[in-house]
Amino acid sequence: MAEKKLRIAFLGGRGLPATYGGYCTLFEEVATRLMQSGEFDITVYCRKSYFDTHPAEIDGIRLVYLPVWRNRYFESLLFTGLCVLHTVFRRFDAVLVVDNANAPLLLPLWLLRIPNALHTDGLGWKRRKWGRFASRYYRWTERVAGWFTTTLVTDARAMQDYYLQQYQSHSVFIPYGSEVGDAPAPHAAQNFGLTPGAYFLVVTRIEADNNTDVIVREYKRAAPDIPLVIVGAARYPTPYSDALHAEANDNVIFLGGIFDSAVLNGLYQQAFAYLHGHMVGGTNPALLRAMDAGRCCIAIDVAFNREVLGEQGLFFNTKAGSLATVLTELRRDPSAAFDRGQQLSLRAASQYNWEAVADGYARLFTAMAQREDVVECYLPEQATDLPS
Repeated sequence: MAEKKLRIAFLGGRGLPATYGGYCTLFEEVATRLMQSGEFDITVYCRKSYFDTHPAEIDGIRLVYLPVWRNRYFESLLFTGLCVLHTVFRRFDAVLVVDNANAPLLLPLWLLRIPNALHTDGLGWKRRKWGRFASRYYRWTERVAGWFTTTLVTDARAMQDYYLQQYQSHSVFIPYGSEVGDAPAPHAAQNFGLTPGAYFLVVTRIEADNNTDVIVREYKRAAPDIPLVIVGAARYPTPYSDALHAEANDNVIFLGGIFDSAVLNGLYQQAFAYLHGHMVGGTNPALLRAMDAGRCCIAIDVAFNREVLGEQGLFFNTKAGSLATVLTELRRDPSAAFDRGQQLSLRAASQYNWEAVADGYARLFTAMAQREDVVECYLPEQATDLPS
């Protein structure tokens, strides 16, 4: 008799296919590999209005579509709450929920003794886009995160230490993988009028806590001989995004959101260097993607970015002249940028690969379903050969 497959639900993101950020990519990359292992039956909950078509499954992954009220502040909470209620009537062996803001909604799973893991993401209360109430709510949910969950998942060692020191909450470390989407489009840069190897790249959501304004200001201060290209958009128009777009000129180029993975990967691969201003998240998928493309990475100096980039990263702070100095020096020695990029590509392949990430989640879900203690799950050097 065939061994019973473990039934796992993924919820809290926008769903599949993965066109809406890091959580969706995590769901897609992990679920696909776990399904191909033959040991799991995966269901992903999707926000119905975000998708034009609604297939019952993708690559064997079951898809459940639920309605959602699009709202900047409450959309995720309302959707996740609805998903949790839906899961309690299904016999899942374990449930993975993303974003610690959803922590209070896990109470029904806890009461019914349904094993659940909460992916904590970053320090949401520090994001400048939130008002006082939202910031306090995010700070409170960090404490709540350890109350109703079987296991906390942190995607950075620094975040793991944070939860342990601040709340005495133990977590299991499983990061993201670096390789995402289709092979790079060979003429991506030229299609936007750019010269391969002759532009700085930023890929970000246009929000204040990602420091794109600092990057633009410092780029203009340095006035290098190649343009600054910014990919991304604001989820909702704000005075910040309007002011930032007003900075556009022949040298500061906004391309908006690009959801074709081949085109985006081509822009990564053909950039001179990648600039990264995210500072309150954990391990950032965009930064990993730049590493995978072999680009020199210049990141704002916080523990999460230093953890990811190691000694091959370049770093700046928000003080006037900090990033401008790095840009000027790097343009004087392009070979140094190339060498750093090659080393970062090797680091990404060894420390941030999806096979190891999927294997880590396989270990996690198996332990949860069997009601065993969860120990170290992410072991890249010992990852099994899950089909890619």
